Amino acid sequence: MRLSAPFTRSLAIASLLLAPAARAAEPLTAEELLGAVTGCIDRLIAHGTDRYGAVQTPMFMSVIDVRTNASPREPEVFDAMIRSEGRLHRRNPGGADLWEDQPLLRAMYHLAEHHGKTHYADAADAYTRAFFERSVKENGLLAWGSHIYYDAYTDAPGGDGEGKGPNETLVLLPEWERMWAVDAARVRREADLMWEWHMVDPATGEFNRHDDKQPGCDFAFYGGELACVSAFVYGKTQEALYLERAKIVANRHWNARDPDTNLCPDAPGTGDRYDAHHCFTTITGPYAALLLRCSEYSGDPLFREMALAYLRAYLKHGWDGEAKRWRAMLALDGTPVMEQEKGGGYDVWKPTGYIDVWRAIMFSYEFPSIAAQSAVYAWEVTGDADALASAKHWAENIRAEMPASYGRRWGAEIEKAMPGAQALGGAYAEEYGRMISFFLRLHRAAGNPADLSTAQDLAREALAKLSENGWLKGCPAKPYYESTDGVGFLLCALLELAEPGTAMPPNF
Repeated sequence: MRLSAPFTRSLAIASLLLAPAARAAEPLTAEELLGAVTGCIDRLIAHGTDRYGAVQTPMFMSVIDVRTNASPREPEVFDAMIRSEGRLHRRNPGGADLWEDQPLLRAMYHLAEHHGKTHYADAADAYTRAFFERSVKENGLLAWGSHIYYDAYTDAPGGDGEGKGPNETLVLLPEWERMWAVDAARVRREADLMWEWHMVDPATGEFNRHDDKQPGCDFAFYGGELACVSAFVYGKTQEALYLERAKIVANRHWNARDPDTNLCPDAPGTGDRYDAHHCFTTITGPYAALLLRCSEYSGDPLFREMALAYLRAYLKHGWDGEAKRWRAMLALDGTPVMEQEKGGGYDVWKPTGYIDVWRAIMFSYEFPSIAAQSAVYAWEVTGDADALASAKHWAENIRAEMPASYGRRWGAEIEKAMPGAQALGGAYAEEYGRMISFFLRLHRAAGNPADLSTAQDLAREALAKLSENGWLKGCPAKPYYESTDGVGFLLCALLELAEPGTAMPPNF
């Protein structure tokens, strides 16, 4: 890859920003933070909608070149083979994915309700409505998630299998309430179809992350999504069927846990594969957060108690108090898996040794920033002392591995894909956003001024490295606004930091 002029200028600027004087700068003002957020969203509304193909829609494109304000049909690959685990459809090239834009829409609705930006809510509603109408699979499920999306150039679902690939929604806490307000019938239909096509055996709760009704990978962070949408519809309708479905799914992993340690495997149905017999931060991160959301939606404490049990188990067995670091992978009896060389095949994703704080891969088995967020979220919801202790340990581990980076597991591969990326420094917008939100919320919980300072430092660095031509990019080393690099999470975090006294939904 040849470095662009903006890239080399950013490299020079970044070196100055790392100087001690810059680190001691005054906190960013609310005006500066809000200006960065609204500037990016204004550009997205002006330049980032689907104006491609024969049919133009109000959907937001997932990849936009900040130099040209256009969405390329085939974006340059850059780091995508690494971040997407070799699956380029995951970045939604030439298209839009409402699933990946959930945090973006959360920011837009907040600005509409608290800052008078009513046209932001109108744009978010229009995007949702158009996606619901046009991005639908043959089986009725929405064409969104990690495999398929809406291809703006062909005006039809695209991606894996030319748009006929799996419906697989992962990791996020979706804004079901907002989508329900746009089209309640469509959300309820999606919940019913997710149950119909992803559930394998209701007697055991076995499900598949793909919509083929066949046994497959029962990843925890998909089970959390399936339980979450069912709990949401129960909260709206009070129909007991939906609460029963949510509990059936949640019990799948609960029944697979080690009863002595409460550690549960990520995917109990994968046989001899390591994810059927080990626990990761997939459990304490996205899965625990989704269970907590289930409890909030349904009012049933069962889900909350499951989430707390998983957090306590990982606190007991996963935190190395001597090293002041979290373990990345535990056998179900609590034995940590020590550092190993990367294996071949599926073993390349095995997160051995200590946690790699700065996540570079979209999915896989390592979710440190989300595990940190889940711990403080659990404290906010329950007041549980172990949840707060876990959050404090996460803060300790994260601060010890600052400044932000592309992580030790994949940093070399990212540097090879984008020469100069390591020298430029920084991390993905998602990680900046999640970490800023975590430290800000931990400051509210525990009152430690250092946590607020860390949130400010991360926000200042993120704006320095990711601002270009009025946009916020997904990665310092690329000239792209990219939704799957998590710009939406950064927008939400900057809003939180601008309004520290205003309660916002969790930034998941």
